[in-house]
Amino acid sequence: MMNAIMKHRLVRMLWFPIFLLLIHILTWAVQIRHYGFYLDDWVSLSAYDQGGFEGLMQYSIIDSRPGLMMWVIGLGFKLFGNDRLWWQLWSLFWRYQAGLAAWLLIKSLWPRKQTVAEFSAILLMIFPFFKHQALSIVYNMQWIQYALILYSFWLTVKAIRSDNKKIKLLVSGFSLLLSGLQLFMTEYYLTLELLRIPLIWLALEGTFSMSQKKWQRIFREYLPYGLLLATFVVMRFVVMPGMVEDRNSLSWMSEYSSVWNLLIHLLQLFIGYLSESVFGVWYRSLDPGKIDFTRINDRGALAIAILVFVILLLVFWKKVTSDPDASDSRENNSMLAIGIIAMLLGFLPGMAIDKSPSTTFLYHDRFLLPSFFGIALSLVSFIDGWIRGRRLKLVLLSLFCLISVFFQIKNSIYYRSAWETQQNFQWQLKWRVPDLKQNTLIAGDAIIASFMGGWADGAMVLEMYGKKTGLNPTPYWYLVFGEGDYQQNLDQQLPITYENKIFNFTSEHGDMLVVTKPEWDRCLWVLDELDLANPYIQGYTKQLIQYQNASRILYASDHQMPVGIFGADYRHDWCYYFENGDREFALGNYEKVIDFYQQAQTLNERMKNPVEMTPFIRAAAALGDWQLAAEMTAEASYDPKISWEYFKGVWDKILEDTAESPERTHAVESISEFISAPQ
Repeated sequence: MMNAIMKHRLVRMLWFPIFLLLIHILTWAVQIRHYGFYLDDWVSLSAYDQGGFEGLMQYSIIDSRPGLMMWVIGLGFKLFGNDRLWWQLWSLFWRYQAGLAAWLLIKSLWPRKQTVAEFSAILLMIFPFFKHQALSIVYNMQWIQYALILYSFWLTVKAIRSDNKKIKLLVSGFSLLLSGLQLFMTEYYLTLELLRIPLIWLALEGTFSMSQKKWQRIFREYLPYGLLLATFVVMRFVVMPGMVEDRNSLSWMSEYSSVWNLLIHLLQLFIGYLSESVFGVWYRSLDPGKIDFTRINDRGALAIAILVFVILLLVFWKKVTSDPDASDSRENNSMLAIGIIAMLLGFLPGMAIDKSPSTTFLYHDRFLLPSFFGIALSLVSFIDGWIRGRRLKLVLLSLFCLISVFFQIKNSIYYRSAWETQQNFQWQLKWRVPDLKQNTLIAGDAIIASFMGGWADGAMVLEMYGKKTGLNPTPYWYLVFGEGDYQQNLDQQLPITYENKIFNFTSEHGDMLVVTKPEWDRCLWVLDELDLANPYIQGYTKQLIQYQNASRILYASDHQMPVGIFGADYRHDWCYYFENGDREFALGNYEKVIDFYQQAQTLNERMKNPVEMTPFIRAAAALGDWQLAAEMTAEASYDPKISWEYFKGVWDKILEDTAESPERTHAVESISEFISAPQ
């Protein structure tokens, strides 16, 4: 009998954490293996991987983040190294913990509102406003903080309601520890800490009447947390600005000529926060302009979202009708009040630094993170308290979850595509350029991928070729060259430098490798003088060719890219054979060049762009196989009006490098229409 009772209690205790994990898996598991590193992920990664913990410490200080940040991220590197899958799992683990902590907190305060607690936890965990879950190094700490502060709130409630003094002291101490840990990581949840005051008031509900004695009890319970909060405020806003430059200072407020104008601006900010979080988030998640069900990815996202919707209905349908009636208006009102207070407190950190939370600004959605708990609780408690009909409530809550899951999976596809674009660049460059001499600048014609650019591009290339020799000086870098960029340095033969955050790169004049980024219709190209007539690249890119220095490439090196980041290999499509063939041509291994071409032909891999036949044409000519060289030229010249001048240059070079023969003459005659100006 006792065993049966214990099993029943265990099932009741564990069913929701397991169910919450199931929703978590359905939302994220489809794409997680295809995520990579993005934007500032690369900065932290290269800081630690190339500069060790000291490099990570320098980055956190320069980025106005002294404190526990470097230790938390450093712990992640100690645990998982540079393995991108484990970093994704680590970040999602803490997002799940935030949902679990929210469930524990809500059901502790309102035991009769189990369904509200469950749906609030689910929505917090999958809330659709934040688009950048895939940035696993940059944002995992925010999810750690979220879990810690919510667990701290829950422990505060448990401590207040405990009759055992020793347990109360132990639980209170652990709660204080969690609060301090999250505070000294970043200030994201600084104002949310004040939610503890109304939570203490609720935890004491029924113990004392609303009297001076109760306020004194609230003060005593909050005092250690208040002192901790005050300590952090002094450290963050008094001590730290004297140590490092504060990029998130409140000095912008002084720009307003009067207090009235400042208040008007803050009101506008508040309206923006409110409209984006309560209304805009749902419209943007279902923006019809960004949905196309002819695409298999969009259909797949909808299918999983509908599956989650059906699962929620099946699991909760009987539960909501069998739950005891819990329509106490005091409970409903207190839940809604706590949700609104939490939401408003969550707005304040972003408002304090004058940031508007909008999904239309690529990275501004993060400023709404601290309010997710409040938004989720407000929405669920409003539906629970103000919508009639238990099953209608369930359908509405499940629909919000459907929208959230659909958005998260669909949004994940963008990151999957961006990582694939990165990998195209990474592996094509590595196949073509096995290694580089130190202090080599890679000059490209575009940013490498979405969610990249600037220091992220450079840090990624540093990770590709870095040998853990440190960050200062930075040995490798990538810069995008557009019209007129660095022109003065090039004209005057001056070094090209890049200094930002922890990076300090300098390359002498001529220590440059000029490449084009791979696109859907072409592979990555390491340019040479023949590309001066290449019709498929921009004019300003052609101007860089005169500075190309292929001697910077180290062909004999056995350097390998870190497998945890880049993988052990990449798909062998046409670009694999082109890049390897182009590399072997540069080495004079003409037989190997033709071998790569024949392998591609056997696998029915065809050129993406006419220019990509060049190494194979030249290798065939160098081997004296003039018929093959002519056939390749004809195959590549499907639009001679565009490509004739380029291939004329190729054949002029071939004629310059080879001896005259009847076979050569016949080959030239057979392709004359492809290397002559159109009539």
